[in-house]
Amino acid sequence: MHSTISVTPSASEQKLYQDLTDFLRAREDILDKLSRTNLLMRTGSSPLALADSLKNLTKRLEIDDLKTFTRRAAQIKQVEKAKALIDLLKQSKQKTLVFTTYRATSSYLAKTLEQANIPYAEFLGSMTLKQKDAAIAAFTDTVPVLIASETGGEGHNIQFANAIVNYDLPWNPMKIEQRIGRLHRIGQTQEVFIFNFCLKDSIEEYILKVLHDKINMFELVVGEIETIIGNVDEELDFSEVVMGLWLKNQAKPELDTAFNQLADDLLAAKAKYQKTRELDEQIFGEDFEA
Repeated sequence: MHSTISVTPSASEQKLYQDLTDFLRAREDILDKLSRTNLLMRTGSSPLALADSLKNLTKRLEIDDLKTFTRRAAQIKQVEKAKALIDLLKQSKQKTLVFTTYRATSSYLAKTLEQANIPYAEFLGSMTLKQKDAAIAAFTDTVPVLIASETGGEGHNIQFANAIVNYDLPWNPMKIEQRIGRLHRIGQTQEVFIFNFCLKDSIEEYILKVLHDKINMFELVVGEIETIIGNVDEELDFSEVVMGLWLKNQAKPELDTAFNQLADDLLAAKAKYQKTRELDEQIFGEDFEA
């Protein structure tokens, strides 16, 4: 089962997101592509993750707007997406893997779960092997939630879990696929539940409309999304494309049109891929592996 949970941000969260987006659109000359992408991804993750990045940025760039954004991000203490996560976890009886990308977000979620009396373990890339083993052991035996970084669960059998929360949504579909693959592999006997979180009207919501609503990425076999994107353009970098669309188009109708066009291109590539696969199966038999 796959669900998109689109969270309405608070007024201060929404204003920060919009103002930062407007700044990035207007001042493309100041920040390189990587910095702009990093800031937008962190804004979608949590105000604390954004503040962390902005603090480092203001050390090398003397820009008043960036200092103002840093202060505004640090002042936001209640995060609507975290509240929605707590609501979900309180209703769930599943062993749940919660994926985050940034350390500041992981720390904030750990405190939030603690305040909500939800037992959890953390699996972070910075931890020692012994700490990681202990986290997996706790998740296996006693706690219902594992807060995990991108490497979460690598090298461990965690198929006893059957729910994934993409709290931070990667802009690279292959990374999303890798996360799901931690649980959704040979030997998994339970139905796997996937919950994709995003802020309403954010770039992540548009990405999910393309990947989930339009091309049904979560119904595809592992590896198929990479082939489909390659069929659009072998050099296509999905995260760069969506970032470009987001910064180029300002009004909602323009954004809708631009992302719908991307979805149409991917749908055409998917149809081409499926046609090729059907032909290969006719030639080589049903056991043909793409």
